[in-house]
Amino acid sequence: MRALDVDARRYAWCRGRAVWWLGLPIAALLEDMKGAVTEGQDGLVHRNARMIGQSCAVVLNLVLHHARPVPALRVQTPWALERVGGHPLGRECERLVRAGWEVPAQSLVERCERLVAEVRALVGDVPDPLVPEGYFPSLAAAREWLKLAELVGEEGFLPKEWTQEEGRNA
Repeated sequence: MRALDVDARRYAWCRGRAVWWLGLPIAALLEDMKGAVTEGQDGLVHRNARMIGQSCAVVLNLVLHHARPVPALRVQTPWALERVGGHPLGRECERLVRAGWEVPAQSLVERCERLVAEVRALVGDVPDPLVPEGYFPSLAAAREWLKLAELVGEEGFLPKEWTQEEGRNA
C-alpha cells in the first residue's frame, strides 16, 4: 500500500481537478486538433498544441506538486511551466507552447497525443469522454472524485454553472 505525501483535502482537490482537466478539456482540444489537420487548418492545430502544452503543464503541477490554488488564466502558463520545467514532460509542454510555424501540423498532433498519453499515465485511469466506450466510465470517474472531494470537505471541480440550483441566480 502506498501512503499519500499530502493531506487528503489537497490530494482530493488537486487530483479531482487533474482528472477533470485531462478528461474533458484536453480531450476536446486533441480531438479538434485531429480534425483541423484533416481540414488543413494549421492555425487551429498550432493554437491547440499551445493550449494542450499549457493545460498539461497545469495538470502536471496538480499531480506532481499538489499545487494549489491554480492562478488566474493570464499567469497560469508561466506559473505552470516554471514549476514543471525540470520534468521531461514539463519540457515537452514548454516545447509545444513555444512551437513555431516551422513545426508541421501533423508532427504537433503526434507530439500532443504522446504527451497526453504520458500525462494520463501519471494521473491514472482517465477515460476519454469523447469516445463511446469512454463516456460512461468518465462520468463514473468524475462522480467518484466529486464524492471524495465532498467527503473531505473540499469544493468540487465542476464549473459552478453546472452545480448551481435553478433560481439561486434569479
